[in-house]
Amino acid sequence: MTIRHLLSILCLLAAPFFAIHANAEPLKIGTDSWPPFREIKNNQIAGIDDDLWQELSQRMGIEIQYIRCPWKRCLDLMRAGEIDAMSGLAWRKERAEYIRYVEPSYYGCSTRFYIRAGDEERLSSKEQLNELNIGMVRGSAYYPEFDQDDSLQKTQLAQESVLLPLLASGRIDSYIGTDCQADFELANSRWNQQLVKAPFNPDNNTPLYIGFSRKSSWSKQYEEFSDAIKQVLLDNFQGKVQKKYYQGTMQ
Repeated sequence: MTIRHLLSILCLLAAPFFAIHANAEPLKIGTDSWPPFREIKNNQIAGIDDDLWQELSQRMGIEIQYIRCPWKRCLDLMRAGEIDAMSGLAWRKERAEYIRYVEPSYYGCSTRFYIRAGDEERLSSKEQLNELNIGMVRGSAYYPEFDQDDSLQKTQLAQESVLLPLLASGRIDSYIGTDCQADFELANSRWNQQLVKAPFNPDNNTPLYIGFSRKSSWSKQYEEFSDAIKQVLLDNFQGKVQKKYYQGTMQ
């Protein structure tokens, strides 16, 4: 075998490695507070999404950098290509125009409404939504029928944590949330005896994805990230998450 042939073989073997490492810049990830998926403590990011990103970072040999921003602002930065990626994304057609979602999803949740204990009869059917002031997070996607209904009275705020005291104090009548986050936050709050899930269940399943800005060069490495997520899931990522974050908290 000649030296030229040997070098050619080595280059072919190294190709996948360099494909993953083609981008020398850190992967800029937009993040807000959304426990237990994203928790900000002492200016450090932790939670389920950080566990996922750290796994991907180690498996793929990439550097990650978190950019803190309110959810709606993060989406705007993705549209402009000023950040590279986000996690905890529900798929929506309008978002897919500027976000490339990475299959498979890494977690699944359901959409639920929350109400004050004792007021359950106020929200036992979807028709009663028309009578309520419903709190929600600005820019969030819950389920298409709700998202597209402009006739509903919706109070839009920057983050979930504000919704609990507003509902407890009667300033809103209900709020909508994704149970894998909302149940956790409620169970660990001072209002865990005052607020409950409403009987009305929209019966909506919401897979969560990571996604790349279509203007980011990182989106070209879709296949590598997809393969890495598949491996993380095969290593029982979801089971580990349930044990680490949810034992004794979900309603």
